[in-house]
Amino acid sequence: MKRLVLMFVALAFVAGGCKYFDKGKNKKKQQQEVVDPAAAQKAREDSARLAQEQEAERVRLAREQAVQDSIRQVKEREAQFRFHVIIGSFKVPSNAESWEQEVRQMGFKNTKIIDGPNGFTLVSVGSFDTYSKAFNEIDRINYSAEEDEPWELWVYEKLD
Repeated sequence: MKRLVLMFVALAFVAGGCKYFDKGKNKKKQQQEVVDPAAAQKAREDSARLAQEQEAERVRLAREQAVQDSIRQVKEREAQFRFHVIIGSFKVPSNAESWEQEVRQMGFKNTKIIDGPNGFTLVSVGSFDTYSKAFNEIDRINYSAEEDEPWELWVYEKLD
């Protein structure tokens, strides 16, 4: 009887292994999980479309970040050069644009139109980081001018 019990226990250990009994269960599962080819193709297409949408969104965000960085750099540069040598101030913006074109033809290369206080539009011939550099530019322009009378130039400090 002891032998019979020992053999039964030994047989239970040997035959009780997962790989022997689970083989039949796995075959049944595999037979039940037959994949529909159309569903598999649709899943692949959906996955590819999702990947493309994610890539497009990543590219859009990268471009938007680049634009924001450019705007920030321009604002930092403008804040650094806040003293402007003004050659004209106009209430009508089209007059300022015409004067800027005329001043460019006179040889001033760094002209710029600035929105000034009280609705005036200013025409600048140079931007500088200090007041003294802007004032020195006025002296340079007036002493190098071929005319007898100096230009009526002034320094404007843009504070925003």
